[in-house]
Amino acid sequence: MYRLRKDTFEQITRDHSLLQEQIDSGMISKEQARFSQNKNLVTRAVGIDPEVETEIHTYPVEPGDVILLCSDGLSDMVVDDEIHSTLSTLQSNLQLAATQLVQLANDSGGRDNVSVILVRILKDFAAPTGWFAKFRAWFR
Repeated sequence: MYRLRKDTFEQITRDHSLLQEQIDSGMISKEQARFSQNKNLVTRAVGIDPEVETEIHTYPVEPGDVILLCSDGLSDMVVDDEIHSTLSTLQSNLQLAATQLVQLANDSGGRDNVSVILVRILKDFAAPTGWFAKFRAWFR
């Protein structure tokens, strides 16, 4: 998952892969990872074990943010700077931006499935937080 906020584009989530662990530990750079042969070595997946450790996070969003959910078919084929440029240029038309991102991945070799979902945050939708709000939610 990536977020475009004003002109700042950042990757929010991390892959569960050997490659991501190597990047996070400083063993290799993100640029070196683009050419690695170990891209498909996952460290967590559904269907391998009887139970899966779920990972749930919350991320702050603001009106105007554009959220990109994508498969590695996009992120492995198109560099972040090009994704950023495409989203910045086409953020007024998310359908066209999604189509363009898929096309860029395919034009770059398209070696994997390419999935792209774009979401624009239109307004504040913060849910009540705190112990009392959680307590009340039990009775709804």
